[in-house]
Amino acid sequence: MRQVIRQRPIVICAIALGLMTAHVSLLQSIPSASAQQVTGSAYQGNSGTGYQGRRIESLDPSLPYPTKSLGKKDTQSLTYKPHRLIRKPQNAPVASVEPSSSSSSSVDSLPTPTTALQHDNTIPQSKEPSSFTGSARPTVPLATVSVAPLGTTSGATAAGTASTGTIPLAAAGTGNSSASGNGNAGGRSMSKLATEMPGLAQLMSPPSAPTPSIPPIPPPSINPTIGASPTVLSFTATQGAANPAPQTVTISNTGGTLSWNASETASWLTLSPASGSGAGTLTATVNPTGLATGTYNGMISVAAAGATSQSVSVALTVAAAPAIGASPAALSFTATQGAANPAPQTVTISNIGGTLSWNASETASWLTLSPASGSGAGTLTATVNTASLATGPHTTTITVAASGAPSRTINVALTVNAPASSSATLTWNANTENNLAGYKVYRATASGTYGAPITTIVGNVTNYVATGLQVGTTYFFVVTAYDTAGNESGVSNEVSKSVF
Repeated sequence: MRQVIRQRPIVICAIALGLMTAHVSLLQSIPSASAQQVTGSAYQGNSGTGYQGRRIESLDPSLPYPTKSLGKKDTQSLTYKPHRLIRKPQNAPVASVEPSSSSSSSVDSLPTPTTALQHDNTIPQSKEPSSFTGSARPTVPLATVSVAPLGTTSGATAAGTASTGTIPLAAAGTGNSSASGNGNAGGRSMSKLATEMPGLAQLMSPPSAPTPSIPPIPPPSINPTIGASPTVLSFTATQGAANPAPQTVTISNTGGTLSWNASETASWLTLSPASGSGAGTLTATVNPTGLATGTYNGMISVAAAGATSQSVSVALTVAAAPAIGASPAALSFTATQGAANPAPQTVTISNIGGTLSWNASETASWLTLSPASGSGAGTLTATVNTASLATGPHTTTITVAASGAPSRTINVALTVNAPASSSATLTWNANTENNLAGYKVYRATASGTYGAPITTIVGNVTNYVATGLQVGTTYFFVVTAYDTAGNESGVSNEVSKSVF
């Protein structure tokens, strides 16, 4: 039998045939049977060789595999009923063979297996029993098979175990178990068969396809970048005032340390520092000197080799300087000598670019300002006094000043004219007579040529003011007294006055 098994082609065919037979038996309807009905009682001959797992009647030493004799003429139709599969335990099971109590029980009277031998994972089979006809001897009762996990014992079965019929399942294929310790008593295991037959090992465990080696994927490269924050700067300046405070731009690096340069596009913009390495701070300063009012735009560019340049926009708004205004810019007064002073005039004070505190001053004694100071918009009143002034023009200035703003100057002109008609005041001594009634005043443009009196004064009044005298004329005056009877005295001495 060893020679037959060692022949690789025959063994492979035998294994294939066994697999096909097992597959067909699963498809057939086989009744569940106990281990006693399967194997029967053990037999041991003179030579000490026992056959386990076979029917005693069908043993034939000349055959490599046990067969069942069909010597009985009245062929019985064997009926196979469906059987259930038993879950394979984790450890290798062993089969325990127990002798049957009856040796002539028919297959038809096989008992139903206990619930412990059934398993929920069953393969449904056709309920129609398959039968075959032929000459067969009466069937031998089957022995009860119990499965237990395989221990550490391998190889031949120890002496004295033939009566129980316990053999490893892996040795059931050989059928030769020696009670005397024969080396082949346990049969060949699948691992031993696979060692002797490489083809069987390849069928049992075909080589798996080699797993292709996948090279590791390198991490994505990060390009270095440079950043500038904020991206917008805004400055506000005032003409004539101090420059606005500087502002800063933060320079950042990502993915490495970069050397950068900063440049600007406006002459009024200055950068410090103009270059650097890595993170840093860029200071931007503006100078609005000489710039007119309005808005100016510039650009800061931060560049680094291998990185995208960053731009920062800069806006500068130049506002007008705060200033104070005075309107009108000139005042003119006209007065007549000896007459009333001219009416006061006003100056309007205004602020530009904020609220300013201002002061007003003059340089002439005949000019008075009110109020002399103020805040924000206001009104300044200018008044002149001609009492002590000679005829002719007089000039002076008013100055309005505010801190942080240019001063404003108002020109003031005063003209004092001679009166268009003059007057003359006449005085004389009083008359001492008791019957004095009053006085008469005479006027002439030529000496001694008097006409009618220009006025008659009642009472003892000794003065008179002559008015309406024309400029450029010389006048002559005389005075007479009269009494209650109407008598008039002689003229007084003559006086004159020239009006220029």
